[in-house]
Amino acid sequence: MTGEEFLTELKRLIDITPNYPAHQINCENCELTDHVYYCKNLTYCFDCLKCVDSVYLYDSGNSSNCVDCDYTFESELCYQSVDAHKCFNCDYLEDCSNLTDSSFSVWCTNSHDLFGCVSMHNKAFCIFNRQLTEAEYKEQVKKYRAWPAEKVFKVVEEIRAKLPVTQTHEGHNENSSYGDYVYYNKNCYMCFDAVNNKDGGYLYDTNLQANCYDVTYSTENELSYQIVDSGNCFNCSFVVFSKNCQDSSYVINGYDIKNCLGSVNRGHAQYEILNRQYSKEDYERVSKEILDDLKNKRLGWGDLKFH
Repeated sequence: MTGEEFLTELKRLIDITPNYPAHQINCENCELTDHVYYCKNLTYCFDCLKCVDSVYLYDSGNSSNCVDCDYTFESELCYQSVDAHKCFNCDYLEDCSNLTDSSFSVWCTNSHDLFGCVSMHNKAFCIFNRQLTEAEYKEQVKKYRAWPAEKVFKVVEEIRAKLPVTQTHEGHNENSSYGDYVYYNKNCYMCFDAVNNKDGGYLYDTNLQANCYDVTYSTENELSYQIVDSGNCFNCSFVVFSKNCQDSSYVINGYDIKNCLGSVNRGHAQYEILNRQYSKEDYERVSKEILDDLKNKRLGWGDLKFH
């Protein structure tokens, strides 16, 4: 079978297979959600991983009891925050990390009890970038919390306009200079919205990747290439909407897949090509022929489309 013939048959399998109404893996009580994995008690949440007891989350992970948050990770009791990392009991944050009991703050790190602050680090009890005593802060913050949000935002924007803007948003990385919104990565190149990855490149909206390239919306993969919306894959390539796959390629909506090529909506399968069972010896021979032809002709995904 040539690479072109393989892709044609794979496209046919995708076209004749019903689409899942929503993509959920190991979720409990998640309603009106899509692309959520290992989550519990979510409503109106999308592209989330290991989140619980939350509403209106997007592209967030390992967060709990949060509402109206985007790109929020390892945070709890947060509201209306974007790019918040390891924050607790905060609201109206933008690009902050390791904050506690803070509000209306931007570009702040390793601090607590901030209100309306911009680019403050290792601070406490500050209002609009002014240092106060703990007693002064607790007394004055009551007045500012009674302000309409629009009035607070206006003051914050005035402070923000006077401060330099960093070229990239990053922190705690090692040899991972190229990209934006990257945190706790090592030896990575051209990554965006990426956390806790190592030895990889061209990663977007990913975490816990090891030796992976061209991966998006995925977690906990290793030695894999061109992975989308998938997790716990090892030595795989061209995988979409799948989990727990090993030594497989061109897998769509698969789980617990091992040594498969061209697998669509399959679970607990091994030594299959285009959803057909082979012996171990025949699988190794035929799959090598197809993969070599795909590689030599650089066919990649071909014209495959997914929904």
